[in-house]
Amino acid sequence: MEKFTSPTDFRLKSVKLTPNNGKDPYEIGNIITSFEYGECVDVPFLSAKMDIVDGVALLQTLPIQGGEKVEISIISSFSKEPVDYTLYVWTISNRFARQKQQTYTLGLISLEAIINETTRVTKPLSGNPENILKDLLQNNIKTGKEISTEPSKFEVKFIPNRKTPFSIMKSVTRNSVSTNTEYTSEKYKKDKNKIKKYQGESYQSINGSGGFLFWESKRGYNFFAVDSLCADDDSKQRPKSLQSKSWGPYYEALGSQDDDGSDTRLRIYESYFGSEVDLLQSLRKGKYSSLVVFFNHSTGQYEEYVYKIKDSYDNMAHLGGQEGLTLVPANEIEMSEYPTRIMSILLDHETWYNGPGPASPDEKDGSTSPSKFADWQKYYATQSIARYELLKNQTCTVVIPGNPDICAGDKIDIRLVNKVPTKDGREEPYDTESSGVYLIGEVTHSYDQLSGSSGKFLTTLRLLRDSYGLKDRASNHGTK
Repeated sequence: MEKFTSPTDFRLKSVKLTPNNGKDPYEIGNIITSFEYGECVDVPFLSAKMDIVDGVALLQTLPIQGGEKVEISIISSFSKEPVDYTLYVWTISNRFARQKQQTYTLGLISLEAIINETTRVTKPLSGNPENILKDLLQNNIKTGKEISTEPSKFEVKFIPNRKTPFSIMKSVTRNSVSTNTEYTSEKYKKDKNKIKKYQGESYQSINGSGGFLFWESKRGYNFFAVDSLCADDDSKQRPKSLQSKSWGPYYEALGSQDDDGSDTRLRIYESYFGSEVDLLQSLRKGKYSSLVVFFNHSTGQYEEYVYKIKDSYDNMAHLGGQEGLTLVPANEIEMSEYPTRIMSILLDHETWYNGPGPASPDEKDGSTSPSKFADWQKYYATQSIARYELLKNQTCTVVIPGNPDICAGDKIDIRLVNKVPTKDGREEPYDTESSGVYLIGEVTHSYDQLSGSSGKFLTTLRLLRDSYGLKDRASNHGTK
């Protein structure tokens, strides 16, 4: 068994590059200076880059043309078993040659990403989105990797128009709704005791949630609702098929904790936050409230709905302890009462319906046998936009000791040092608003062979969450 003295130590066991000409694999681990591997919850393939110092003219003697298989095996202090990656060359960049030595970067991706670019889908697709996704992956991409999904609410049918499988899957994610989502709508009438107005007219409101994410991780392909990813591990909203793990807590060390004997693998070396408040962008995208106009050109029905995120917030799964009433900035402008985005949508229920009556599933249209392939935009158009934007309420990047088992789509609990220099800061050592559970939106594992005698292995996590604070206490965000 390999012995390491630091949580960031690692050893590149082997790196084998298989040429396209059918020759035996080449061992190239001795010319690699660094290797960086990444996953992201909105990217349907794995990616990596490998920096090489080449004194044997590998580019010319093989030659490397693109599409070569690269098998990487790495041993680290985190696990007794080696971590293996199998990726394929897609680009050569940053090449610099001097005398008999050259340096360059090999860009690597999943084989499925290359196959996707050579595949066009022509046959009509129908069914629930998760079944369409499985069909595309298994029969068009022909992947043998594990596929994990959760059931979605509506069946759809469409002609793909020679799009690539990944392009189709990307568009399907926004149009998908979890079976756990419930919808209610209410018409506000002109009642002196109960009247809510938008520019003087009575309106209907609708709530609910929407939006899925589709991505590839080391564990395989994943297709899950945003709410499912944010749900507690023991929640009914969290499907059993979701293989993501919960990590931590990871601690940003206090000054006195550097050598306290605690597990150094659970340390946070660096942390920094992206833009947390962009009010103008939130208003323009309709994060707090949108007016959606629907027109069914087959029946002539015209409807206006107002969607307010605060009406649906409490029925969603959340990562922090913030309550719905504190979600919308509190000032003299009631931002959720005035829709800041107006969307016009044509509804078309008739395309895949041959019955004599209306195809609309809406009872107002008088249909007794509506189409199962109806146009369901009323239930996901504005809901998905608001849910995706809500997930970016707080973004954070942390650097921790290398952990090759962490994947995009997992959750992590972090504890950041309280920056308040007053008595309150001394009594509460950790920042209760910025600490807590986050969704791992993107993960990068960086292996640097030139740092120290045993290299340096770090994991960088780009984190997302929809609410501030810790789960076991109410957040002060928006209440003070």
